[in-house]
Amino acid sequence: MMKKVLFISNVPAPYRIDFFNELGKEVDLTVLFEAKTTPFTVFNYNLDDIKNFRAVFLKDGDIEERKVDWSILRHLKRGAYDKVVVTNYAYFTEAVAILALKLRGIPYEMELDGGVLRRENRIVRAMKQLLIRGATRYWSTGDQTDRFFQSYGVPQEKIVRYPFSSISERDLVERPLNREEKQQAKDRLGIPYEKVVLSVGQPLHRKGFDLLIRASALLQDEVGVYIVGGRPQRDCTELARNLGIKRLHFVEFCCKETVDDYFRAADVFALATREDVWGLVINEAMAKGLPVITTDGCVAGCEIIRNGENGYLIPCEAFAPLADRIRLLIDDDDLRASIAQAGLDAVRGYTVEAMARAHVEAFLKE
Repeated sequence: MMKKVLFISNVPAPYRIDFFNELGKEVDLTVLFEAKTTPFTVFNYNLDDIKNFRAVFLKDGDIEERKVDWSILRHLKRGAYDKVVVTNYAYFTEAVAILALKLRGIPYEMELDGGVLRRENRIVRAMKQLLIRGATRYWSTGDQTDRFFQSYGVPQEKIVRYPFSSISERDLVERPLNREEKQQAKDRLGIPYEKVVLSVGQPLHRKGFDLLIRASALLQDEVGVYIVGGRPQRDCTELARNLGIKRLHFVEFCCKETVDDYFRAADVFALATREDVWGLVINEAMAKGLPVITTDGCVAGCEIIRNGENGYLIPCEAFAPLADRIRLLIDDDDLRASIAQAGLDAVRGYTVEAMARAHVEAFLKE
């Protein structure tokens, strides 16, 4: 008989749907979503993508992080599921769910995409300890998330690892693309530059696009820089204008197929993030055979990249080292190919299929 599993999540991001579809092939899976959409991100998905699990939505429309949807309590019944997994403690509705699980004596597990240690006052820390402690098992994406859990009193023996990803095995290229293949993608997109640096992400300050813009001013004239993911913030456009950069291009939100074409066209991927709890675009860029540069504020970079071997890690808030690494890769075709191949090899273990297998193996052991 298949294990009955309940996941409690915020919104149906496409990578979550892919993971749940994989997991639902092996367990009887229900996913309780707080809402269908978020005001911060546009998703490329529709409800027809949900195939191998039951999706329950507490509400239509946008999620409200700081408002409790008390209807979640109706779904938390003792004995209804073999496993309950909570994926967020910060949103108010899921915080209430955690407290209800504790009070009702329902065992549950906690899973995080990543964890970033920050200074916090005693009240905030006490509240987070209350919400984080008490799970029977903790799903961690790597060393940094382990340390995050441990900082709130979680014993190491309760922590298990899983490979967090948004890519499927079918998304992995067999090898980095050659010059002709990249030129074909550039032609499709109308990119006129000999070499292309790409960054992808929401237009938020923490993503560090202003740092990439400053680094762009130090690059060769034949290098085009493309930032894909949304309407840029005014400070970024003004910075580019003040620096007189003509070869910087902002691309607003586009479909997955078009984003994939930008990955194909690019020669280097750079994410100058100030903080990313994970940073799924790192997986995605490596899967497309791109050499990756990111910061020590990106958990995915810290977990997957071996500095100088399969990518580069630079300090946060540093644009000069970013420009140096970009120039290094742009100028050396052999190095660029070597770093790209090593990154592709490293990320092969980070797929939604591998992510689902790790969960199934753990669930079926008990």
